[in-house]
Amino acid sequence: MKIAYLYGLHAFPPKGGNHVHAYELTQGFIKAGHEVLVLNDPTMPGSINYDGGTPGAVERFVGDCDVLYVRVDARYLSDWPEVKQCVEGAGKKPVIWEVNAPANETLAFSWLGGRRAGIKESPWKAFKRWLHATRKIPGILKEERLRRSIARNVDAAICVSSALGRYASEALNIPEVLVLPNGGPLISVEEIEKRRAKRINQQFTVFYSGSAIYPWQGLDFLAGAIKLAEKSAPDIRFVLAVNQVTDALPTGANVEVREKLNREQILDAICTADACVALHPEYSWSKWGFHGSPMKMFEYMGCMSPVIASDRGQMADLITHGDNGLLCSDAPDSILNELLFLKENGAKSKAIGASGRQWIVNGHCWQDNADLTLELFSKLKTRCV
Repeated sequence: MKIAYLYGLHAFPPKGGNHVHAYELTQGFIKAGHEVLVLNDPTMPGSINYDGGTPGAVERFVGDCDVLYVRVDARYLSDWPEVKQCVEGAGKKPVIWEVNAPANETLAFSWLGGRRAGIKESPWKAFKRWLHATRKIPGILKEERLRRSIARNVDAAICVSSALGRYASEALNIPEVLVLPNGGPLISVEEIEKRRAKRINQQFTVFYSGSAIYPWQGLDFLAGAIKLAEKSAPDIRFVLAVNQVTDALPTGANVEVREKLNREQILDAICTADACVALHPEYSWSKWGFHGSPMKMFEYMGCMSPVIASDRGQMADLITHGDNGLLCSDAPDSILNELLFLKENGAKSKAIGASGRQWIVNGHCWQDNADLTLELFSKLKTRCV
């Protein structure tokens, strides 16, 4: 099968979750024996790239494929005309959207940017947030109308969370929806142990991986727990791996900031940590609520490190508290209590980490995702013949 995968990124080497998603699926498709056609991404290993700047390239990209697969995220399709062109040019070929965000995800910057957990903002600050968000509403509504219009020619959607599944079905009217969370890395126990052997500091270590820029990464929640730990648990060490240092980063004697780690360094840090955190705020402005599928959570679990995640959205759907992970509220004492539980219960901590990895192995690794995606492609391809 020839799969035209339109994602609008230079995805290799991966620099973020969107890059990892595109890269892992592409490699999974290729490993399963299929050809992957990409548009304007000469970096993707094993794929056939079509240069969109060449006359007729977009038409050939769609014409040469058996199935068209399109990534739809917070980027506006009005700024990405190739999507409409490809979907309309696909004719009777199956068209599947990979839905990762509604258009209103852009309001995260309005409602969450610069916010500090537990700090009451002034009425003036609240008004400025409201004004910032209100100015974006017309563009969001226009974008959603465009998405619905293009989606009339879409056969199915693959969504990374149940919230996005509802969005694809109810807002975009896509007839068939498959909810397929992100995958995790398939790492052997032997490799994990080799990485753990690199550990130097034996202090109880908590690892956070994410952005200090994007407001949906929950760093302010962790900052509150770090502040509490300074007095009540000063022997806990917090390692923060970020892509850029900002004023939002917590500081203190118990904090170590690591900037711009590469993939191997990230995996080493996860494997040598005693606990890893995936904290995300509610999207109170959105009908769909928190709709994300935190890739870091899957990576933590794949590395056999116990994860503490926010008790909401997909995290609450997939984690059984006390089995394959721990769930917490946004309150600093709730986060710290779960960290202390892991610190004081070594055997249980190891069991949670092992259970998390086994959960990834039993159907939640990236190759599993690729295989389930291919099953849908094949079904639709047969139906469209």
